[in-house]
Amino acid sequence: MDYATIVDQAVKEFYSAGSNEAHSWLLQAQVSPEAWKFVWELLDPSKSAEVQFFAATTLHTKIIKQWDEVPEHDYPMLRDYLVKSLKQPNTPKFVLLKLCQAFAAFMVNSYNIEKIEEDASIVDDLFNALTPTNSPSMLELLLRVLSLLPTECDRRRQTRGNSQILVKSWPKILCCLRLVFSSYDTIALLLPPTFMILTLECTLAWFKMDKLPLEAIGQIYSDLLIMATHYAPNRSSNLCTDPEQERGWDIVQECLITIVTHRDLKRWTHTLWEWAKALTITAKEHDTKYFCEVLTAMGEAHSREFLIALAGGSNDLTHKQTATNLIELLLECTSQPGRYPTDETRSCIPFGFWYALQDDLGTLDQPLEKWALLALKPIYIRLAEALLEKSALPCRQELSNANESELLRCYRQDVADTLDYCYKVLQEDLLKMVLERLARAMCDNKNWTDIEASLHAFKALAESVGNRNVRYVPEMIFAILSYIPYDRYPPEVMACACSALGSFAEWIGEHPERRLKEVLQFITLGLTKGPEVAPFASMALRDIVRESGNHLAPFAPSILNTIRQTLLNVAPGSGETLRLMYAAGKVLNTLPTVELQMTYLDATLGLCIVKLKELLEQPLFVARLDVTNHLKMILACLSTLDGTIGKAVLDGLIPVFHQIIAHPEWSQDNATLEGMYLCAQRSVSSLVHPETDARPLLSILTTSYKTWPHPEALNLLRQLIVLFAKDQDNIIGSVLAEISSITLSGVKACRSVQGDLSDWSDLMEAYLGVLSQICKKNIKLLLQIPEQIPEMLQCGIACLTLPEFATVKMAGSFLNHAIAQSLHMQTFIQPIGQELVSVILHHLSGVMLHHNFEPYAEVLLSLNKNCMEWHELWLRIAFESQSDIAALRKEYITRILRERLKQRLSDVLKEFNLRCRQKIGSSNPRNDRTSDVLT
Repeated sequence: MDYATIVDQAVKEFYSAGSNEAHSWLLQAQVSPEAWKFVWELLDPSKSAEVQFFAATTLHTKIIKQWDEVPEHDYPMLRDYLVKSLKQPNTPKFVLLKLCQAFAAFMVNSYNIEKIEEDASIVDDLFNALTPTNSPSMLELLLRVLSLLPTECDRRRQTRGNSQILVKSWPKILCCLRLVFSSYDTIALLLPPTFMILTLECTLAWFKMDKLPLEAIGQIYSDLLIMATHYAPNRSSNLCTDPEQERGWDIVQECLITIVTHRDLKRWTHTLWEWAKALTITAKEHDTKYFCEVLTAMGEAHSREFLIALAGGSNDLTHKQTATNLIELLLECTSQPGRYPTDETRSCIPFGFWYALQDDLGTLDQPLEKWALLALKPIYIRLAEALLEKSALPCRQELSNANESELLRCYRQDVADTLDYCYKVLQEDLLKMVLERLARAMCDNKNWTDIEASLHAFKALAESVGNRNVRYVPEMIFAILSYIPYDRYPPEVMACACSALGSFAEWIGEHPERRLKEVLQFITLGLTKGPEVAPFASMALRDIVRESGNHLAPFAPSILNTIRQTLLNVAPGSGETLRLMYAAGKVLNTLPTVELQMTYLDATLGLCIVKLKELLEQPLFVARLDVTNHLKMILACLSTLDGTIGKAVLDGLIPVFHQIIAHPEWSQDNATLEGMYLCAQRSVSSLVHPETDARPLLSILTTSYKTWPHPEALNLLRQLIVLFAKDQDNIIGSVLAEISSITLSGVKACRSVQGDLSDWSDLMEAYLGVLSQICKKNIKLLLQIPEQIPEMLQCGIACLTLPEFATVKMAGSFLNHAIAQSLHMQTFIQPIGQELVSVILHHLSGVMLHHNFEPYAEVLLSLNKNCMEWHELWLRIAFESQSDIAALRKEYITRILRERLKQRLSDVLKEFNLRCRQKIGSSNPRNDRTSDVLT
C-alpha cells in the first residue's frame, strides 16, 4: 500500500471518528519529506473534499515551514504543479482557498530580492503564472492570490526587503483594481456579485498591510467613493436585504476609513480637503446616516484641521465650507429620528468626534482659540438639543429584551459624557438649556420621559461644575425639590432626581446654605419609596453625608430615624444596606452629645449586632450568608464612625467575637472569621484610647488563631503590634510568640509531608508581612523569641520560590529587612546565607512562573550592603554547585556584587534568567511540529 493511500485512509478515519491516533499520525505525515510527493495524488478530483483539503493544508504548511527542503532548481516544477491544481475544475471552494494561500506563499518565498533591481515585480511573476488572464475564472484566481500576498509576505518578516517587494508591486495591482472598478456596470451584468466583492477584499487586504505610502494608494480614493454609491443601502429601506450587497458595503467602508485615517494625510493638506469635499458631497447625495462611520473616522482623525478651518484660520475659504458641511452631516447622524436602539443604531457613532473637536480647542493659540470657541457654540447648542431629545427613556414595553436595555444604558452614558464635553464649550448656557427644557416638560404632565432626560443631563454636568458657585445650579436644584410632581410620574423620575442630587453632593456640601435641609428631606423621602427609588436615594445620601460633614447636625435625628426604618425593609448585606450603614456612621459623628449618639447607635448599629447574635445561635449551613452580610453592615458603619463612642461599639462587639470563636463551626468558617477580624481592625481605629480599650482583642486573637489560622488575624496582629509597641508590660510579645509558633509549626508540618505552601500563600503573605514590619520598626520584639528566628528565615527562603508573586514579594521584604538588621541578626543570617543565595540562583536559573525580579534583587542588594565579606563566597559556591550555570559564574558574580541600585540589579537578574533559559532550551531541543493542528 503506497503512502498516499495510507494518508487517504487516515484522513477518512480522523474526520469520521475523530481518532487522536490518526490525527497524530497525520501531523507527522505533514512534516515528513514524503509530503512533497503524496500531496499531488491526494489533490486529484476523484478524492473526497476532506482529503483534498488535508493535501492543500499540508502543501501550505510545507511551503511556509519547510521551504528550505525545496532546491531552487525545483521552483518552476513546484509552480507548475500548483497552477495545475488551481486550474482543476469543480474544486471545492474551501480547498481552492487553501491552494490559493499555498500559491501566494510560494510566490513570496520564490521571489528573489535581486529582482527588485531588475525592475521585475512579483505581480509580473503572478500574471505570467496564471495565464491567460482574460477568462473570468483566471481573473478570480488572480484576485484571490493577490488578496493573500500581503498576509503571506507578513509571515516572512525576517526576510529582507519584504516591504520593497509589496510597494514595488502595488502600481500594477492598482492598475488592475481600477480597471475592474471602472468596469462595474459591465461586470455586474456578466459576472456573479462575488467577483466585485473579491476585488474589494483584495483592495482592503493591501490597505491593511500599512506599508503603502499615501501617494501610492490615493489614486484609488475616487474609485472607492464610486463603489460606495453602488453598495450603499437604498434610501427607501433601512437594511440591506442582499447579503452580498451588505458585505460589499462593509468592505467599501473599511477601505475608505483606512485611507482617510492614513498617518500621512495630515501632511497632504490639499489632498485632505479634496477628499473631505468629495466625501461630504457623496454622503449628501446618498443617505447620510450610512456614511456616518466614514465621516466620523475622517472627522476624528483630522479634527484639529477642521476646527482651524471652522475658526477661519485657513487661507482657503472653501475649507471652512467643507468643514461646516462635514459637521452638519455628523449632526444629522447624531440627531437622526427614531429611538436608540430599537429604531436606529447609528446615532452613537459620532460621539468620539464631538469629544475630539472640543478637546482640540486647548491646542490653539489666541486669538484663534477664541474664534474657534465662537464657531463651536452654535454647533454644540444644536448637539446638546439633539442629545436631550435622543436620551429620553422609552416606555417599558418598547424594549423587548435585556440586550436592548443594556445598549440603551450604555448609550445614555455616552450621551452624558458628550453633554459633559458640551459644557466645556457652552458653560452656563448649557445649564440654562437643561433648566428651560425641564420647565417645558413640566408644563406637559404626561411627558415624564423629557423630565427624566433633563434630570439625567443635569446629573451629567456635576463633575464639570464641581463646587464652583455656578449660575442656574441653585435654580435647577430648587426645581427638582419643589416643582416636579413626582406622585404623577413613574418612579424612574424620582430615582433620577436622587441620582442628580447625589452627583452634586460636592456642590451642596460647599454651599450648605443652599437647601441642604430640603435636599436631605427629599432623599430620606426617597428611601421610603420602594425598591425602584431607594437604591438611588441611598447612593445620594452616602455622597451627601460624605461631603457635608458637620452641617448635617441639625438634621441627624431625622436621617437616622429614616435609615433605621429603611433597614427593616431591605435585604441585609445588599449595596443599599451597606450605603445606609456608611451614612449612619457619618451622621452619628455629627450628634452633639454622647448620650444622643448612644441612643441612635442602639437604634442602628445596635439592632444589627442583636440580630447577629441571634443568627450565630443557628447552624452554620442555615445562617452563614446572613452572618457574613451583617458583619459587612457593621464594618460599613465602623468605616465612618469615630469619636467617643468607639469604646461602646467595641464593648458591644466583644461578646459577638467570643460567641464566634467559642462555636465549633463558626470559629472555623473563613468568611465569618474574615468579617470578624475586619470589624476588629476598624473598631480599633475608632477608639480614643486604643492602648487600653483594645486589650480584650488580644485573647480573642490568640484563641481564634489556635483554632483556625486566618490571614486577616495576622493583619489584626500587625495593627496591634504597632499599638502596643511601647507597652511597659510587653503584652504583645507573648501574643506574637504564640501566633508565630503556631504558624511555623504548620509550615514545618506542611514541608515534612512534602505539601505545597502555595495552598497557604495568603497566610504566608500575611505572616511574612508581620515579620517584615517587626524587622523594620521593632527588631527587639523579634529578638525576644530567638529560638523561632531560624525557622522564620527558613520560611522566608521557602516562600521565595512560590509562584504567587505577592507572597514572594513579602518574603523578599522580610529577608531584606532582617539582613539589614546586621547588628542584631548577624548570628542568624550567617548560618542560612549560603542556602539563601543558592535557592535564589537556582530559582533564577529555571523557568519562573512570574517575571518580576525585584524581590530577589532586594535580598541580594541587602546582602551586598550588609554581608559583603560572605556574599561573594556564597555566590561562588552557589554557581559552582550548579553545573548548568557554572560557565556564567565569573561574569555574573562581578555584576551582582557591583550593583547598588535595585532596578539595575533586577535588570541583571532578568538577563541572567533569560540566558539560563536559552541555555536550557538549546540543550533540550523539542520538536514543536506536533503543536500544529489541522484547520
